[in-house]
Amino acid sequence: MNPARTTRLLAIGASLFLGLLFGVLGTIVHQISVSVFGLFDLPVGLIVALPALALLLIGLRLAAPTRFAALAAAIGSICMVALLALPSPGGSVLIPDSPLGLAWLIGSTLVAVVVLAWPRVKPREPRESAVPTTGSDALDLKLG
Repeated sequence: MNPARTTRLLAIGASLFLGLLFGVLGTIVHQISVSVFGLFDLPVGLIVALPALALLLIGLRLAAPTRFAALAAAIGSICMVALLALPSPGGSVLIPDSPLGLAWLIGSTLVAVVVLAWPRVKPREPRESAVPTTGSDALDLKLG
C-alpha cells in the first residue's frame, strides 16, 4: 500500500472518530440551558453543539482536497446521534422528545447536509487591469 493512500485512509478514520466524538458530546450537552433573569431559558448546549459540529465539518472541508473526510465525520456524527436517540434497555433516553431534542436531531443532520452540499469556492483569479501599464497602449502620465 502506498504512503499517500495510507495517509488518506488514516485521515478518513480520524475524521470518522471525530464525528462520532462530536455526536456523543453534542448529545450530552444539547440539553443544557441557563435561565436568563427568570424570563426564559437559553439553550446554551444547543448553541454550542451545533456550531461546533458545523466548524468541525467546515474545517475538514477546507483542509482536505476532497469531501471524503467531511463525509466520514458527518456519517459518524449522524449515526451516533441516531444511535443515542434510541431508548436504552433500561428505558432511559439521552435525546428526549422535547423541542431541544428535536432541534438537536434535525439540526445536526441539517448542518451536515448543508456543509457537505455547499459548493467548493474556488479562489478568484486576479483580473487584468483596465489600464495597461506597459506597452504601446500605456498611458503617458506626466507630472507637471
